[in-house]
This record gives sequence, C-alpha cells and structure tokens, in this order.
Amino acid sequence: MLTLIHGDNQVASRNKLVELMDNLKARGEDINTLAADKLDRAKLESALLSESLFGGQKTLVLESLYSLPKSKKKDEFINLICFASTDVILWEKKLLGKLELKKLPTNLQVYEFKITPKLWNFLDQLSPNPKNKTTLLKLFKESVMGESAEFVFLMLARQLRLLIQVKEGAPLKLAPFMHSKLQRQSQAFSLEQLLTLHQKLYTIDQKLKQSASLLDLEAELDLFLFNM
Repeated sequence: MLTLIHGDNQVASRNKLVELMDNLKARGEDINTLAADKLDRAKLESALLSESLFGGQKTLVLESLYSLPKSKKKDEFINLICFASTDVILWEKKLLGKLELKKLPTNLQVYEFKITPKLWNFLDQLSPNPKNKTTLLKLFKESVMGESAEFVFLMLARQLRLLIQVKEGAPLKLAPFMHSKLQRQSQAFSLEQLLTLHQKLYTIDQKLKQSASLLDLEAELDLFLFNM
C-alpha cells in the first residue's frame, strides 16, 4: 500500500508520520527510512525489493521525493514507487498539487495537513503599529486554536527571517506576489527592529528549553506580540 503525508503544516504532518511509524513498530514491522536526495535508482530498487530480516512485513518511508528538482531520475523514482509491492510511506514537506497527485495510484491513502488561512492572515498582519495590536492579538489567539503554539512560533520565526532577508536585499526563491507582499510588509519595520524581534524569539525558545520561564509558549508569544 502507498501512503502519502503532505502539506505545508510540517509539524502536524511530521507528527502523523511518527504516529504511523510507532503503530508499525508496535506490530513488529521493519521500517526503512530514506531521504530522496541521497538516493540513486539502484539504492531505491534495493530498498523496495529487499525482504524483512525476519521474513515479516516491511515498510519503506521515503522523505521529500517531490522536493527533488524536475528530472528523469525523479520521474523514475515516482514510477518505481507506484508499482512497488512493498508498503511505502511518502512524507513531503510541502502541499502537492492535483497534477502531482493524479500520477499516483488511485488506492493511495492520503493525509493532508494545510496551514489555516487564519495563520497566514496573522503573519501578514505583523506590524509594530500600535493601532494594529488588538487585531494582531486576536488573530494570534485564533491561529493557536487552529494550529498549536509551537507551530505558530515556527511560522512567526520564519516570517521574521524572510522580512530580514527582504530588508537586506537578499535573493529569495519565492513567487513574485509573495516577494512583493513581504517587501510591503517590511516597510513597517526597520532592520534593527526585525533583528531585535528575531533575537527575542530566540531568547523565548532558549528559556522554554531550559525550563527558565514561568509562562508557557502561548503566553510568552502573547507578551511578545503585545510589546512588539
């Protein structure tokens, strides 16, 4: 059987992968995990054909196959996966499109994990403008309800990194409309403000890892946004 786990919510998709792998291990199945960018055809064929050490069920977990550049090798890998007799779990760090899904078997088991529109809206509204504070905090609360504080934290840090790169004029591999949107948003901040905010997020992360904070992550982020 072929199983696909994909979506831009990598925390949720990764948790699902761990859940499936734990279930397989509990049943005594062998699991072979491979990264697509480290493979050649021979290695993949070997992984798909080799039997379990004790003759039991075996599952191949293949990560980031669709993140490979467009190439003949990538097409060959996908074809091998589609006709494999071994159980395969594909984990993708992005959301696959309809055309990509169409090339996979019809009996495919799919787990899709999208980022909620409210979280994207929250990230787009990031601004030091005090008039925007109430709206920003409301969107933050709604985002945490739809996702998790941990994932919102990761996306918030990512957004600040992108804004810093745009502010510094660094090249970004983004769609033109995304780049333009980030440029407009970055105008609300100075580079110094963005660097300071990113450092504050790093401090929050370290405090929580060292159990040095009296607040949980959601409360820390709420305070961070209030003081932004």
